[in-house]
Amino acid sequence: MADTTSEGAFTPDDPRKPWHWHPDLPIGHPPLFVWPPRPAALAGWLFGRGYLRSQNALHILLALVAWSFFTPSLERMATFEAGWIFEIWLRNIVLFSAVTAGLHLYFYTFRRQGDVHKYDPRPLARDDPKFLFRDQLWDNVTWSLASGVTVWTAFEAAIWWFWANGLVGWLSWADNPVWFVALFPAIALFETAHFYLIHRLIHWKPLYRFHALHHNNVNIGPWSGISMHPVEHVLYLSSILIHLVVASHPLHMLYHGFFLTVGASFGHTGYQDLQIKGRSAFDVANLFHQLHHRYYNCNYGQAMAPLDKWFGSFHDGTAEATDRVMKAARGARPGG
Repeated sequence: MADTTSEGAFTPDDPRKPWHWHPDLPIGHPPLFVWPPRPAALAGWLFGRGYLRSQNALHILLALVAWSFFTPSLERMATFEAGWIFEIWLRNIVLFSAVTAGLHLYFYTFRRQGDVHKYDPRPLARDDPKFLFRDQLWDNVTWSLASGVTVWTAFEAAIWWFWANGLVGWLSWADNPVWFVALFPAIALFETAHFYLIHRLIHWKPLYRFHALHHNNVNIGPWSGISMHPVEHVLYLSSILIHLVVASHPLHMLYHGFFLTVGASFGHTGYQDLQIKGRSAFDVANLFHQLHHRYYNCNYGQAMAPLDKWFGSFHDGTAEATDRVMKAARGARPGG
């Protein structure tokens, strides 16, 4: 791993200034789309810290908790009523906030990890007019809860109504246990493609004015994950509607929702991993997306799939890549 004095990734305003910390460069992608195939490496990634021993296990656990204890009966959800929709909204508020606030408290309030494996050394912004209340944290909290969780709940309520009325397919464990399990990583892979396409779309000049709100967060924190304009929330969270097309179980849909929301909180911590007693417990974020928040016109997708590499927008963290993307941007933010 590189330390704070390592050469490699640089800020756009001062090419001589490195990140506070970054992993070994160049960064790459997991062994999902490689030729010839690497089955041993793929299995290690799938059952290791790449997927199963990662935040994805938490998303599955949250889905189990939500489905088992905090979801109204299907009979109630056959008719749109404010009562059960409010219950889902409140459940989503509580579970999302518990994880996101926990991450913020751990990394930023109590600073239990200090700056160990933190990419950007700067604190979250205060007294900055581009944020609501001139405060980055409370701006992010407001957009995340008032708009983000509300849009998420609206999509979820619609899916529940379709299920409750028998209008879309329902996949049970007994139907196909192999596909039931495989659908969890398949959802993550589908979301990677959806996110790339939507992200490129909202970097298009006529739509970037909505995405610019999220990009106010150059230095990011957990609450930055789904701090977005309502228009972007609709676009970003719309991938959950795949459950109206592909037969699935509520556990898959709930996992998908937490992947989109809680997963974004993890991905915006600004830290590579979470350390417990000086040892890396599991990865929380990656330099891949941190590079996008700093340079804007690269790494539109997610590290899981090499879509940016295929379409020429990949930043691997090196100084050469920084020079390339800065030259392409000509010093301007996308959409500007």
